[in-house]
Amino acid sequence: MHLLFSILLLAVGACEAVYWQKLTCPYEAQHDNLQRVWCRQTSAECCSGFTFSNKTQSLDGGKLTVTQGSDSFTVAVMELSQEGVYWCGVLNSDHTIIKLADGYFHRTVVEHIWSFTRWILLPLLPMVTIFTSIYYRKSTQHICKKTKDQCDDTTASRVLTDPLYENAAELE
Repeated sequence: MHLLFSILLLAVGACEAVYWQKLTCPYEAQHDNLQRVWCRQTSAECCSGFTFSNKTQSLDGGKLTVTQGSDSFTVAVMELSQEGVYWCGVLNSDHTIIKLADGYFHRTVVEHIWSFTRWILLPLLPMVTIFTSIYYRKSTQHICKKTKDQCDDTTASRVLTDPLYENAAELE
């Protein structure tokens, strides 16, 4: 039972870790209060996307999450609408993007399959755990009956009434 549960948890964790693509964007102290930028490259020097403040935690309806650090911010892509080269940066006072980092983000067939499969597996996991627990309990009771051992509390009460375990206060 525990093996099945562990395998499912590892599979969920591995899929989440592999398919959440991230880009960390380090910046200098003078850029701390500037608007942040996340965009997809459209040509060698242009991109289209989002600007956001240093307090923003998610973008595009939760498809992107932003983690702010003291000298960087990280954008994690939960769901990618288009693959390509993405930039992160800050928006200068003259509305010029200062590119801090870039990376190629892609969609895979496995990512599509996983996005649907996880919603099926999520409700099944508790049910599998419950049914496995019930099956384990019933099979344990069946084994006890076959060996003709008493699997109830009478064995424990018999041990407590054994003369070796008498209460010393009663002996006086």
